[in-house]
Amino acid sequence: MITEWTAGERATDAILTGIPVGRPAIEALDGVYRPSVDSALLCKHAVAEATGSGADRRTVIELCAGSGIASIYAALAGAEVTAVDDRPAAIAAVGRNAVRNQLRVDTVLADVRTWTPRAPADVVVANPPYVPAPAEATDDGHAWNAGPDGRAVLDPLIDHARRLVAPGGVLILVYSAVAGVSATLDGLQRNGFDACVIDEMQLEFGPVMLRRAQWLAANGLIDGDQSEERLVVVRAVRSR
Repeated sequence: MITEWTAGERATDAILTGIPVGRPAIEALDGVYRPSVDSALLCKHAVAEATGSGADRRTVIELCAGSGIASIYAALAGAEVTAVDDRPAAIAAVGRNAVRNQLRVDTVLADVRTWTPRAPADVVVANPPYVPAPAEATDDGHAWNAGPDGRAVLDPLIDHARRLVAPGGVLILVYSAVAGVSATLDGLQRNGFDACVIDEMQLEFGPVMLRRAQWLAANGLIDGDQSEERLVVVRAVRSR
């Protein structure tokens, strides 16, 4: 039986295929975010930072790790990696995926909004929850629900970033522009980072955004007839 891929699945596969470290085997356990296009973009840029010009064995932290796919790719690229998530199922998934690919990835069960590493990392990457959610949202959306404006995790991460990223180090954030881009760039600048959007991708709404489209439009977060979102990759360098 031939299963037709969705546009998002095709885009995810194309991005992952283009990453020059090989294709690891990744499993998402029940209750853990299944890697999608945003995950693939995070992997692409995590590897780029881990293997960039002048890179030695860089330390990488993945926040909101989920299955740990970006951690696995960074480890394949030769980085020393720590994956952080606040759900035991995610930590278990990261551990399983590391063993499956014969890699070492340290794991930490913690709230990424307040956790502080023993030493800041050269590279910190995150694909945090970013979908705006009404207060009465009842679906199991821990991996994507992010408060009324989509910034319930983004803003604390930005305010906490100087404790996570070493001087001269890099923070990579992947999320939807529905949650706002200017607020991210301004927040990073206030916290001592030089930041800009370095990559983006336009996609049709997935199931969660489709279900919320009417609410999002009523709250001024999208246009009334909008059916696509723009994923953005923000790169921020700690300058002070």
